[in-house]
Amino acid sequence: MKKFAFICIPIVFALILLGCSAVLRTNDDVSGTNNDNDKFTMNGSVAIGAAEDNNLNKTKITYNVIISGKKEDINSIYTQEPLINEDYIDLMLENGPHNSQVKGTEKPYLEITGSFVFDTTGKSKEEIDAMRLFQGIKIIDKNNNEYILKFNKK
Repeated sequence: MKKFAFICIPIVFALILLGCSAVLRTNDDVSGTNNDNDKFTMNGSVAIGAAEDNNLNKTKITYNVIISGKKEDINSIYTQEPLINEDYIDLMLENGPHNSQVKGTEKPYLEITGSFVFDTTGKSKEEIDAMRLFQGIKIIDKNNNEYILKFNKK
């Protein structure tokens, strides 16, 4: 149990510091991309730990993300999906559950929670952290505009 705590606690603290991100709008522009940094902001926490007791071969990533913005922007969100590092998508063993809920009435925000499990057999905590398995959230609004919100790099 001490080994588990020793491995997971530094990773959790490092990822909690990755909270805020820049927003990139990917549709509705002649060049294909348009920076719209005032549309949405993202704050979140990500915890990385062993998926099973006494077994460090499977890593569980649990996240809680808050998307905030203007009331009309939050209410215009049609769908969202977590962004996984595609270099390691083949290592994913479990995807979900993922839940989202708009909260607040005067100042609404979107809360997204979920988890993933990856096969990380033979990887050290540093290697797992460097993989950046969970990278952020993609939002699609009712006008079919896409917004990519990524966690800041270390």
